[in-house]
Amino acid sequence: MNLHIPTACAATFVVALGVPVLAAGDSTPLLKTELQGVDGMEVNIVNFEVGSDWVTDRHIHPGHLFVYVTEGTLEVAVEGQEPRTISAGEVFHERPDQPMVGRSVSAEGAKFTVFQIGPTGEPIMVSRPE
Repeated sequence: MNLHIPTACAATFVVALGVPVLAAGDSTPLLKTELQGVDGMEVNIVNFEVGSDWVTDRHIHPGHLFVYVTEGTLEVAVEGQEPRTISAGEVFHERPDQPMVGRSVSAEGAKFTVFQIGPTGEPIMVSRPE
């Protein structure tokens, strides 16, 4: 399934996926499927295109999350670690259940692909306010 969601609708759709954001962007779900031979686990892959003002709230990921940045630069602030920047062409991994905040730090915004392996039926992100 390949859906393009206009920015005005993205916030509603993204919250429905369990992806909390303060500034919306476009998201395109690419694949969501259970892993055969790995009981209770699924893969969820989503493309995001976000503006320069995009920032998530404080949240966790229930599964292992891999992010490939294709355009722009993101800043990832995982609780207990120094914030790090990830630029186009770079990939990073977030372990499950680590509180963090992500944001675009590019004037032109950013594009990236999220690939999560996690428990079946769990959202990509779960809000964890302080």
